[in-house]
Parts: sequence; C-alpha cells; structure tokens
Amino acid sequence: MNWQAALSHLTPDLVAAGAKRWGAGHVRPVNMGFNHVYRATTPTGDIALRFTHSSLRSPDALRPPLDFLRHVHAAGAGVCPPLPSLALNLIEALPDGFLVTAIGWIDGPRLSELPPTPALYRAFGQAIGELHAAGRSFRPIPGTPNMIAAAFPGVFPSWRFFWHRAAPHAAKHAELARHFVRLTPLVDEWGGPAGCWPDNETQGWGEGFGLTHGDLRPGNAIWDGKRVIIIDFDEPVFGPLATDLARAVLELPADLLPTLRPHLLDGYRSVGPFSADWETRLPLLTQCRAALMAAWTLDGVGSAAEVEALATAPKDSDDSGAVVSFGALVELLSEAEG
Repeated sequence: MNWQAALSHLTPDLVAAGAKRWGAGHVRPVNMGFNHVYRATTPTGDIALRFTHSSLRSPDALRPPLDFLRHVHAAGAGVCPPLPSLALNLIEALPDGFLVTAIGWIDGPRLSELPPTPALYRAFGQAIGELHAAGRSFRPIPGTPNMIAAAFPGVFPSWRFFWHRAAPHAAKHAELARHFVRLTPLVDEWGGPAGCWPDNETQGWGEGFGLTHGDLRPGNAIWDGKRVIIIDFDEPVFGPLATDLARAVLELPADLLPTLRPHLLDGYRSVGPFSADWETRLPLLTQCRAALMAAWTLDGVGSAAEVEALATAPKDSDDSGAVVSFGALVELLSEAEG
C-alpha cells in the first residue's frame, strides 16, 4: 500500500483522538504529504502532530530518529524536540494501524519560501554544522532494533546501503541507470559502510562521517527570525556529513550556486571543520544525491509507460519547495555530467 492510499483513511475523528493523547485541541492541517502533519494547541503551547500508518513505518522505524532528535536537541542543535504524550510515550498507536508522534512547533517560513541570500545560506550552513556537532556524541540505546528490518545489524542505514537498495529502481529508466553505473564507484568509495551503523564493522569511520539528517533541503529548514531550525527527521542516514550540504544546494539555480555555496560552507565552518577534500567532492555528491532521489521516485512504479509518464511530467515542486519531478532530477544529472 502506498502512502496516499494508507493515509487516505485517516479520519478527522482519528486525528482528534491523536491530539487528545497530548492533551491538544484546535487541530488544523499543515502538510498532507508522506506524513500528515497537523498543528494543535496544548495548554503550554502549540505542537506539530505527525501521523503515519504502520504499513508505511513501524514503531521500530520511528523510534531511532526520535532518539537521535532528542539527543541533538539536548546538545544544542537548532531542532524541534520530540514531545512525550500524556502517557509519556513518544509514539502513540491509534485504531486502524495509525501512529502519531509530536514535536515542538516553530513559527516562521521555510527557507524555500525566502529569497536565497548569502546571509540566509550562511545561517543554514551554521545550523547544519551545529546539527553535525551535536550528533557526534550520539549512540543508539543498546537493543534498539534496526529501523529498516530487525534482521539487519546496527540501527541506522548507511548512505551506501540505501544506494544499492535503490539500484533496481534506477534500472527501470535507461538514462538514470547509466548515471547510476557512472556514480556507483564513487558511492562505494565515499558512501560509508556497506551495511548499517553501528556494528563491529562500521564503528571506526572517522573524520567527515557521521549520522546525517538524510533530506536536508531548504524546505526542511525554518527561519524563526534569529536562526535556522531544522525539521523532518524521518530517516537519518550514516555516511559522509557532506551529503547534507550537497542536499542543501541541490535545488539552487545554477547561476546562484557559485555565490551561495561558499556562504553555506562558511557558516558550517564557523561551527566545525570541513576539509578541502570533501569540498572538492561536493559537486559529485550532489549528483549522487539527485540520482538517489530519482531512483526512489520509481519505487512502486512497474510499467514502462508509468516510468515514461514520470519522465515527461511537468517539472514541479511540492508545498515545501522540494524538487519532486523525476524528469527534473534526470535532467540535472545530464547537465552536470556535460
């Protein structure tokens, strides 16, 4: 079952029941994407309620990102903390297989809604640097199951692991498959361990590696008037920290990239190191990130006609500014190669 079908059965009564688990009322919709997000009001302030379905994500898949988010918030990163329910649960189960979590609410526009200025991108880079610095001391609670499948060792998937799981989807489109073949040696070299983190094989990865946000686009960052707050911690991934920076600039127009990327990196380096080697790799990492996004777009797409329809669909973006057009991503790859 895809997410649209699964979440189409989320009724107003179920949403209200979820809000009551946090003692919240005055519930209003915010974003009806892969997670259905609602803003709700409690006696101590507003919260964001995030609804999913157990056919899409199990409690075992939700718990590790919440643990990571709680850790980096306590360590000072600009993120919204996960909030326990009245029963002190971070995850509440509702009837019909629905699951709900809550985080603190933050007012302000997404970065994708603001003019992309040097000052804004420097603040974005600083927020990413603070996130990575806060995450260096994080280790999963012993006994935490793997968020992909309990049979896998470790807890969090590596970027290289995700890449190879996406390869069968990339093979459905000839041009994307060609880019995947071209970029796979780089991912195998730079993408971290073959499996998941942490386990005996992957604990020793050094400078430049760590737990990343996994989808750090401008639409997943909010300007609160003083600093950038990073949101939407669905799938933290272990690998090169530079992949978060690559994702941050992936959607920038080509004419703005030379101006804004240095400010993003300056902001990042105001918090911690970022080597010249990783900076040199950023353009290719950005291509890898685009290829991975395009491949996962084909997950669940079966026929050649469906693939062709995606490839020729109008270029568009979602309500948070993310590039969601398969064709736009493949075009980006071809332009970058040329």
